[in-house]
Amino acid sequence: MDTNTRRNILFALTFLAGCAASQVRWLPPALAQSETSMPRWDYYCMRPEMPLNLMDPRDLTPQLQAAGLQGWELVTIDSYRNYCFKRPLR
Repeated sequence: MDTNTRRNILFALTFLAGCAASQVRWLPPALAQSETSMPRWDYYCMRPEMPLNLMDPRDLTPQLQAAGLQGWELVTIDSYRNYCFKRPLR
C-alpha cells in the first residue's frame, strides 16, 4: 500500500470518527423553524347566553367545555363579561 492510499484511509477514518463523536443534532425543517419563530395565535371571544347575575355557573360549564374540546384556552374575562380564548394558529 503506498503512502497516498494510507493517508487517504487515515483521513477518512479520522473524518468518520469526528462525525460520530460530534454533538450536532439534526432537526426536521418544520421543527427547527417553529423553535426559532414567535408563536402565532388564533383568538375567539364569546359572551354567555344569559347575564351572569341570572346564570347558574353550572349553565356556563358546557359552553366552556365545548370551547376547550376545540382546543381553545381561556385567557381572560373582560369587564363586559366576554370570555376570550386563544389557541395556536393552525
